[in-house]
Amino acid sequence: MVTENLKVIAGKPDKVTGSIAHATEILICLSNDIHKVSDIARQSHFSKSTVHRVLKLLEQSQMVVQDTINRRYYLGLLIPKLASDTITTHRRLITYANAEMKRLANISEETVVLDIMMGLKYLSLHEILSQHNLRVSQDSKKSWPLYSDLYAGAPVKVLLSQLDENRLKMIMEIINITPVTERTVTDKKVLAAQLAEIRKQGYTVSSGERVPGTVCVAVPIYNYILPVGLSIAGPEIRLQSKIKEVITELKVSSSRISSNLTGIFTERK
Repeated sequence: MVTENLKVIAGKPDKVTGSIAHATEILICLSNDIHKVSDIARQSHFSKSTVHRVLKLLEQSQMVVQDTINRRYYLGLLIPKLASDTITTHRRLITYANAEMKRLANISEETVVLDIMMGLKYLSLHEILSQHNLRVSQDSKKSWPLYSDLYAGAPVKVLLSQLDENRLKMIMEIINITPVTERTVTDKKVLAAQLAEIRKQGYTVSSGERVPGTVCVAVPIYNYILPVGLSIAGPEIRLQSKIKEVITELKVSSSRISSNLTGIFTERK
């Protein structure tokens, strides 16, 4: 078992921390459809021997499994067992974000959503609905593949903007952008430029990219193990006039939540 192997170096915390970091990075590679030892080594910048050693430890604990025919590694049965309830898995994040989401809902009077990116999908973890009869709503238990026809809008963009260059390049090569509305951004060069702008300004606004007549403002949340985004969405007729105020308040909430997460979770590379 992994824990048994770590006990051997229990007196050397730096090595323990390094082993956990290596295992985490390798599991992330597998979740992103990188399955060959050579490809994992290149993506993670670890030596092949390190990748092979960590994979064997993970295999002993059923966190990964190797296909005996093609020699590739895949996430094991223990992973879905541990993460079968996504909401429970990220409960701590939701708890940290909830107070700020309530504050934003009171200020904006619109729907506030917390999203997270998992592999090639993103999931709405938590949603506070607007009290207006005419409002934007999502299914908080449904995940959307980024490569599907629902690939559009501010929430997805702030998640993509947090990926490193290698992961973003891989996803951009895979996704097939299908226009949902006439305003959906389908040009990948345009999208890449928008992502660069999000990194600079710390927010993005989309108008009618997924649902005609709606506006969404989104900001990234930092210091979590996966890309996280916080957004406010509502009918264009109400929200358009409050865009500047919404951006300001979203940034305040992002800063507070990100600060609370600092040092608690492993930092993404």
